Amino acid sequence: MLFLYCFDIYLNRNSIGDYMSFIEGFFIGLTMVIFVGPVFFILLNSSFQYGVKAGVFVALGIIVSDISCVVLCYYGLSTFITATQNQFWIGVIGSSILFGLGLSYLFKKAKIEYNSSIISKTWSAFFIKGFSVNFFNPFVFVVWIGVFTYGEQKYDDKMTMVVFLLAILLGILTTDLLKVFLSDKLKKFISEYRLQVFFRITGILLVLFSFRLLYLVW
Repeated sequence: MLFLYCFDIYLNRNSIGDYMSFIEGFFIGLTMVIFVGPVFFILLNSSFQYGVKAGVFVALGIIVSDISCVVLCYYGLSTFITATQNQFWIGVIGSSILFGLGLSYLFKKAKIEYNSSIISKTWSAFFIKGFSVNFFNPFVFVVWIGVFTYGEQKYDDKMTMVVFLLAILLGILTTDLLKVFLSDKLKKFISEYRLQVFFRITGILLVLFSFRLLYLVW
């Protein structure tokens, strides 16, 4: 609703030439699909095992964490995030979360839920998982600070800048939801044995991601 409201205001006060900020932002959001990080594997695993709804909640957690990053940048708090000491502790928290999730996938038993009856309380756990893995990765902030700086340099008008950022978020959410729905389509080709193998691979990768993150912020 916020996006539609801002975009409606934008349509009423800008020329057709200025719509390029929305197109450019949305394209940038779509191209972020090339970043294959820990959230990518969390998203796919949740979708494979528990279905579309679980994947959607993970995707919502990811996008809300991205919105939080944008808000921090918008209000000038990015310097707090980029401070060496603060990045270190954010990295430690993120590394611990990734390490814990990695171990859980290494020892997790694969079970495909074709008729999911998971209670609503569990859906929030998927949301928190997506949010925390993305938010406590300091390199996500680095990417957003770069995007925000680029937008500030290119767009002088505040509303144009807001629409640019919202378009990026919309592009990211679009690609994440496409991953979820695509994985649901592939679900019928996934046996519990293959899912178990995928869990093991994911667990190893998440543990490696955690070590890499800790090493880079050390």
